[in-house]
Formats: sequence, C-alpha cells, structure tokens
Amino acid sequence: MICLRNMFLEGTQPRQTCYFWPMSGTFQHFIRDTRGLRETALLMRALTRSVATAPPGLYTLCYHHIAAAHQERFAQQLRFLERHGEFVTADRAAELVARGATGQSRHFLVSFDDGYLDNHAVALPVLKALSVPAILFLVSDWIDAPPTDRGDGTRYMDRVAVADWLAAGLEIGSHSATHRNLARLSETEVTEELTRSRRDLEAMTGRPVRHFACPWGVAHCDFDPVRDPALARQAGYRSFHTTRRGVARGPDDLMLMPRHVMEPEWRLYQINALMGGRTRHAR
Repeated sequence: MICLRNMFLEGTQPRQTCYFWPMSGTFQHFIRDTRGLRETALLMRALTRSVATAPPGLYTLCYHHIAAAHQERFAQQLRFLERHGEFVTADRAAELVARGATGQSRHFLVSFDDGYLDNHAVALPVLKALSVPAILFLVSDWIDAPPTDRGDGTRYMDRVAVADWLAAGLEIGSHSATHRNLARLSETEVTEELTRSRRDLEAMTGRPVRHFACPWGVAHCDFDPVRDPALARQAGYRSFHTTRRGVARGPDDLMLMPRHVMEPEWRLYQINALMGGRTRHAR
C-alpha cells in the first residue's frame, strides 16, 4: 500500500530521504519525479489537508526565483496564507520561537534564498502592495561578483537593489559568503563562511544580520546538524534555517529552523497538500 502521508514533502530536495514510506526509495523517487503522478498524489492529499486546519506554530516559506509570469500566482499564495495566519518578520519569528510563544496561532515567515534579481523586480512590488514582511538571504560575495558560469542569463541583486529592499522595510540575512556545501568544509572554513558573510553584509548595508540560511539546507548532506548550528550561534546568529519541512514551535527549533521550499507557480491545492493539517472529515 502506498502511504501519501509524506509524499513530496521534500519534493524540491531530491537528496533528502522521506523516512515514512513503506516502499523502496527508487519507487518513491519515480513518483515524485514523474509530473503526472506527483500531481495526482498531491491532489489526493489535498482532499484531506488544509492550511485552515494546520496546527499553530511558525511556518517559514523558502522561495528562490519569482518569474514575472508567476507574479500574480505568488500574490495569490500570500493572500491565501494571510487568511489563515499572521505574517511576521524574521526577528519577530525568532523571538516567538525562542520564547515558545507561537501560542494558538499560525505565523508565516516569507524568505528568499540567493538574491536573484527577480526577487527585487517581481516579488518586491507584491510584498509592498500586500504589506507582507520578508527576509532575503544573500550570498555576500555574489553582490559585487555574481556567478557568471550558469549560462542561463540568471541575474543577481546588486547593492542598489539590496538598498531598495531594505528601504521597503524588509530584512536581509546571510546565505554564506560563497554558497559552498558546509558539510564538506572544515570547522575553520565554516566559521569563515559564517563570520565573513555577516561582517560584509553589515558593513555594506549598515544593518544587523541576525539570521542564517544554510545553502541547500539538508542535514548531513549540506551541513553538520550538530557542528554548524553551534558555529552559527558563536558567529552571532539568532537562527539557522534549513530546508526541512515542518513547523517551529519552541527554542529547540531556533538553530534548526524548518522551512517549506515553495514555487511561485504552485496552485493553492499544492500548498494545502504540503502544509495543511488533516481536515475534520478526514479523521
């Protein structure tokens, strides 16, 4: 029997294992990576899941690119979530989680990784129009020297775009100095990634940098879940964000913050399937 409970909860993270499946990993990946089967599974799950019945706590959303063609769908996602909880800043989110004060409410934190230019050109106008706070996790070296080897025309935010983001009242955080895989680095190298990025971003913007999002963010594959959050704390960060789906509720989550990797083109049923709680008629 195929269990749909955790199907595609890590759908955008092919290296992370879904541990609750009573089937082979090969079959699980086949379904996840086959668009028609994946969408069928999500539709089935959405029949018994809804954000309206999701448990209280902090839900952090992790976006990357926001293409112009998906701007309205992205806005629709935010309007939908606003009906079911409160959007908070990263500082407020960390405070709530540190105090175990998420209470009986749902809180949503919007985050963006890497600093793509479309975050400024496409996402920022939506955030401003809807008064939704957000944090942008920047790779500090890429602001002045962005990657040039991708070959797909990808553009990144420069100092002017980052200044516009901050002028809109939004936050920035660190996504490391060079976007290397922390799990493959020595303790000294990880410390350098953490401290140099924070130092350079603060010097560039004149703003405090309190939050870190690990590149790729999968425990054991991309970071050491014991060593690296501790190093981040020593480097002055208040939170360490991963890409493990889940909800943060208390101080034990602060340095291993779960995030829901999102795509701006997703329809609402996909959000219900991946973030929702069980509906009453499903019990």
